[in-house]
Amino acid sequence: MVNKELALFIRSLMPDGRAGGDPDRPVSMWNELDRLRGYPEKTTVVIFRTRGCSWYRFSSCSMCGYFNDTQNVTEENLYHQIDHVASTLNSEVLKVFTSGSFLDPVEIPDQVRSYFYEKVGSRVSKLLVESRTEYIRPERMEELKKIGIPVRIAIGLESANDYLIENSINKGSSFRKYLDAALTAKKYGMEIRTYLLFKPPFISEKAAIADVLESIRKVRDITTDVSINPTNIQKNTLVEYLWKNGLYRPPRLYSLARVLIDGMKIGPEVISYPTGGNKERGVHNDTFDDKLLDLIVESSLNQDFTDLERYMESLDLSNFWDMIEAEDRAMVQVDFERVIRQALSAVPEI
Repeated sequence: MVNKELALFIRSLMPDGRAGGDPDRPVSMWNELDRLRGYPEKTTVVIFRTRGCSWYRFSSCSMCGYFNDTQNVTEENLYHQIDHVASTLNSEVLKVFTSGSFLDPVEIPDQVRSYFYEKVGSRVSKLLVESRTEYIRPERMEELKKIGIPVRIAIGLESANDYLIENSINKGSSFRKYLDAALTAKKYGMEIRTYLLFKPPFISEKAAIADVLESIRKVRDITTDVSINPTNIQKNTLVEYLWKNGLYRPPRLYSLARVLIDGMKIGPEVISYPTGGNKERGVHNDTFDDKLLDLIVESSLNQDFTDLERYMESLDLSNFWDMIEAEDRAMVQVDFERVIRQALSAVPEI
């Protein structure tokens, strides 16, 4: 199901041009910590430079600005990018991202994926790839199975609530499609990482907490782990449009910590590595709290939330939760601090 009016408005915010950059090199490549083999370890991340998500040709998800990195690349360019990854790879675990789906044959043609498996598959012991649900098909699962290493497929469910998927996130998908795709992948021995979006537009922070926890309950018997992704403000998106007009505020770290602590008790493994944490465009409290952000990441990596829970209990958050309750009752979810700053900046100095 698609809300066409919403989808067309999101489309109108997207730029017509393409990004620059070397088409023979990935957008980015770096090392970070993740726990794809049950413990924290160095993991290489690569974002291939591609023509972009096929859903982006019609619209885009309300929070996703990855289309800003798309480019008109050829198959030859993609081969060169793969060669670059193979020559610089320096860890046993690899996460592969694109501006859409690695399993999309339009974005990454079948022969290019085969070349990737040949050049890179034998050099790693664990692989993660991202894909929308429609590309998780038996023939592509057979391809992945032939590599001979454990593979985790990351699927952006975002929410198990189809109303939010259609009218807030504009995913062009559904919970049923997620279930079908996940079960297909599991049938071929694949692991699943489920992405959940924390605080999509048009809902309160209290409702967002409840939505993530309910979504975890619905996927806990299907997924290997759950990655909670607090919404951050990406360029040329609906979320940025709302944010600039004071109608959206990224979630707070306090709320993210609460979701992780409660989500862990539901199971399975729950992680969060927030993009833009403690920055205006990312998850942040009204007052800077670097320790809380560090504890969120450390707890996710170690799957031990004791210190995080102890730190949260040491804080007097009664006023914060009262504010979250009051915000939930408001008819419009306004970023009051941003609106006040904008108003004050417009007042002439005397």
